[in-house]
Amino acid sequence: MLTVRFVCLFTLIAATCVVAQYSPYGQNLPREWPVQSYPDPHSRDTEQHRKCGRYNTSNICDPNGIITRTAADAIDNLINSMEVDTRCGCFQCDTYKQGYKIRVALLPNFKRIYRNSNSSSLAMLREVRLFTYMLSQNWRFVGLCNETVVIVYIKDHNILYTQTRGNARLKLSDRDITRVTLAVRPYFDKTETIADGIMEMIRRYKLIFQNDHESALQPSPGKRV
Repeated sequence: MLTVRFVCLFTLIAATCVVAQYSPYGQNLPREWPVQSYPDPHSRDTEQHRKCGRYNTSNICDPNGIITRTAADAIDNLINSMEVDTRCGCFQCDTYKQGYKIRVALLPNFKRIYRNSNSSSLAMLREVRLFTYMLSQNWRFVGLCNETVVIVYIKDHNILYTQTRGNARLKLSDRDITRVTLAVRPYFDKTETIADGIMEMIRRYKLIFQNDHESALQPSPGKRV
């Protein structure tokens, strides 16, 4: 049975305008993305890469340019290193010497899936949960044995969301995700440090996948986890 778990931590804030720093289709790009239209950075279709603001197969999609291309490159490199430096706990990963996989989706806003949905915390949680699940399905992001993680950041609502599939969750528990999310949360208070927050979150997840929970769950300076 497929098991997918989600952890979401968000603060509702006033919507702010996001000016794309790089945007292959300029003003034609939506700010409010339907899940069916959100591009796939790992597709074989090079146009999908360009829509994600990338020019090769990638682990991160940022069509509206919320972070810089240089920052996206750094995130890509960190995710690639995690696949090399970790081993997921299944026969297939051991056979092919592969580790845990992460994909990142950044977007200003998303189109609600449920009709008549309101903006309460519970309603938003339900919307983001379904959006992320459908996105992972559209991306066919299952891995060799459900060792995958999806991180979604929705800027207008300041939502930072993590989905884990069954094998990944054996190492990265809901409690771990909550503590890591709380630790990196201050990075998302400013647009210019969003990329740093994504990097720090992935770095801590990598430590957990390497069985170094103590380092991964250290509080940020001046913060408690």
